[in-house]
Amino acid sequence: MPVPDGEIAHFAVVAARDEADDIGVYVVELSGKGVARTRLKGIDPARNQAKIVFDGAPAERLEGARGYAIIDELIDRAAILTAFEQVGGAQACLDMAKAYAVDRYAFGRPIAAFQAIKHKLADVYVAIELARSNAYYGAWAITAGAAELPVAGAAARVAATDAFHLASKENIQTHGGIGFTWEADCHFYYRRSILAVSIGSAPYWKDRLIAALERRNAP
Repeated sequence: MPVPDGEIAHFAVVAARDEADDIGVYVVELSGKGVARTRLKGIDPARNQAKIVFDGAPAERLEGARGYAIIDELIDRAAILTAFEQVGGAQACLDMAKAYAVDRYAFGRPIAAFQAIKHKLADVYVAIELARSNAYYGAWAITAGAAELPVAGAAARVAATDAFHLASKENIQTHGGIGFTWEADCHFYYRRSILAVSIGSAPYWKDRLIAALERRNAP
């Protein structure tokens, strides 16, 4: 699980089975008995990772949080929240690339004047706006308690994952060689973009989107 740098999570929300083999959602206090945490080394130095092992740890069931349908809803909600983070990261990449392209001169003019750079940044802009629209759609589905939540969550996740990866990649390409070095922050965003698999990879969410659309459109 990701943990902000310098902070320690105090609680975890987990899915588990009870004595009757019914699955539900529980809150576990991480400083209590039966909980072991191990810090992991990841490729994103700006976000800590930890492995948590539960062994007979006390847990409190969330009221009404029982069954796979609730877990699926939580995953869809998490997908939408993560999508907003990805849209923000993608926008930061576009802003960085644009600023560098305006300031960086080659052959006597800013590289932003070259058509190849313009096309790159235009493609990123389109991907971000598509992802932003899907994230807003997801936020509406959460707020309204709409039946569209599975479709909205998957669509937001797919669009945001694609946009963040494209933006982080093209940001490095726009910066050129310096984009790969510690002197530039481009690689931090690229690292963060490929860690989007924390709640499922792009193929997984595309499969969920297809399944949700099939259920919605079934006669």
